[in-house]
Amino acid sequence: LLRYLKYTLDQYVENDYTVVYFHYGLKSLNKPSLKWLQTAYKEFDRKYVSKIFVLPSMIFNSLLTIPFSFPRYKKNLKALYVVHPTNFIKILWNIFKPLISHKFGKKITYLNYLSDLREHLKYDQLNIPQEVIRHDENLRGKQKGKLPPVVKVPPPRPPLPTQQFGVSLQYIKNKNKGELIPPVMKETVSYLKTKGLQVEGLFRRSASIQTIKDVQKLYNQGKSVNFDDYHDIHIPAVILKTFLRELPQPLLTFECYDHIVGITSVESSLRVTRCKQIVQGLPEHNYVVLKYLICFLHMVSQESIYNRMTASSLACVFGLNLIWPLKGTASLSALVPLNLFTELLIDFYTNIFNSRTVPGE
Repeated sequence: LLRYLKYTLDQYVENDYTVVYFHYGLKSLNKPSLKWLQTAYKEFDRKYVSKIFVLPSMIFNSLLTIPFSFPRYKKNLKALYVVHPTNFIKILWNIFKPLISHKFGKKITYLNYLSDLREHLKYDQLNIPQEVIRHDENLRGKQKGKLPPVVKVPPPRPPLPTQQFGVSLQYIKNKNKGELIPPVMKETVSYLKTKGLQVEGLFRRSASIQTIKDVQKLYNQGKSVNFDDYHDIHIPAVILKTFLRELPQPLLTFECYDHIVGITSVESSLRVTRCKQIVQGLPEHNYVVLKYLICFLHMVSQESIYNRMTASSLACVFGLNLIWPLKGTASLSALVPLNLFTELLIDFYTNIFNSRTVPGE
């Protein structure tokens, strides 16, 4: 179980990630012993961030006290949601709290019901076990002996004319005088080209969630953003990733998902050609924005002697920000082809993008 936990975490920890922990089903028979926890603690070394991934309740002790005690696991963790917490788990957390950083402690949120998740995540993308759903219904049924009234969700507000995050490329283009490259991308890439190409770990480091939200708000309100004011080169890097991740449709489009996942079944010598075919089939606007982004990532990879970000490293970071399935989240087995495809785009940028030019790009 411990090896599986480490293996699973390793697939995600290089990206920004969120953990949802359902505290249900814990019994004396499946609760880890203190001896096991001690062994687990020694197993995790310092090398140890979607989209979203869920762990079984039987490893809750190690989840709270072991993986996220180490830099690699916690640096890109955006949030840890503990659903259906009991007094016991809160007491346990308080016991270990002095051993864990205050910064990490701020990432933990307790949620009493599944419906509370909707305020924080794309709920429909979560694969929630049926027994957890039934447990949630039972808890709600016991609340004063009856089900609580259904909360009416207000209709979504229309996006602002200056909106940048969470809206389509076409919407941004229409509101920006037909410019093909969204302002957020243009400004972050320009800033990083000037000041970030040789920064070690570029795109690997996280940033304050609140700061990122503040910058997003400025952009959405059409206000100017001066990244020099934040004194952190990783903020524009995170903003670029966040912009891509919050597009309603991935930059590589839902239609390309199955084709990209199939890249590993293509003979090695033909994979670049296959990548080129997939990219050539993209809508013009997506193609232009992708070409702009990959050109920049290719530049970053050329400075890997300084920034340690090879095409492979960048692919691990950007793969899931460029493509994801229409329903649910990418499976663990899909990460390899998704990252491989992205790595080929970066490594063979000139070859893949040299034969198609879109007017206005």
